[in-house]
Amino acid sequence: MKKFFVSIILLFIASTAVHAQIGMKISAQHERYLRYERIQMKLQLRNYSGNTLIFGKDAQGQNLGRLVFKVTAQNGNLVSMLDPAANPMDGMVFGAGESRELTLTLNALFDLQVDGFYTVTAYIDHKRLPQGFASNTLNFEVRDGSLVATKTIGLPTENNSDAIKSVAASLMRFNDGKREIFCLRIEDENCVYGTFRVGPYIAGREPQLDADGTSAIHVFIQVAPKLYSYAVYSIIGGEAKIRQQRYFVPENGVPMLSRTTGYFKVLYARQAVEGVDFKFQTVEDWN
Repeated sequence: MKKFFVSIILLFIASTAVHAQIGMKISAQHERYLRYERIQMKLQLRNYSGNTLIFGKDAQGQNLGRLVFKVTAQNGNLVSMLDPAANPMDGMVFGAGESRELTLTLNALFDLQVDGFYTVTAYIDHKRLPQGFASNTLNFEVRDGSLVATKTIGLPTENNSDAIKSVAASLMRFNDGKREIFCLRIEDENCVYGTFRVGPYIAGREPQLDADGTSAIHVFIQVAPKLYSYAVYSIIGGEAKIRQQRYFVPENGVPMLSRTTGYFKVLYARQAVEGVDFKFQTVEDWN
């Protein structure tokens, strides 16, 4: 199967025309990713063929059209697909002149757990087209972070007789190629439930990591000179998700997360007003 995959890639490279009937451009939000973080790529497509193209297999199981990726590690070796039969465009009806944008998680298709540099190129072939078509080649990097704080958390069980499972919530410092940031990874010995970019690293202010009685994970960090982020994460359906995100500004002291009253509360701060106290809403908007 691997030899067959390599042969397809070489055929694409040899046959890709200058005047493509399928326009393709691949892009990514970041140049460097934390190990186990979702590596999301955007693929912009345009159908110049003048015909509607259907991707996937026909009723007889014959391949009509397919999207594949070539991922190369820094040693020059091809990274094998986790499922060589995977087709991210399976079932797509691509109209003449139509533009599409696909968002794909690359490490759901390839094993990218090893630190290092990688390149990725997307390729499309279709039985109605005379040759295959290639996107641009994109470079990215996978690195691990340095541990700042960790907390072991027991997970709720359905009944009192079940064995209690636990996860480790680890707050890490990570250089994303532009700046130092904090990231949160939630995992056990078998599975990574989620990895999140939490906020920028600001020297002199230690982040706070804690958990409540429902096993929700609370992270409180400073993200700007007079702005703090308070986020809550939970494992829902076997996947870690952010459940709450709020921002605070100082008031009558240095903000801190406390649960002396039995529940979590941000002290010495008031909730920030979007558009007044801050203008960004997501981690991608940090300067």
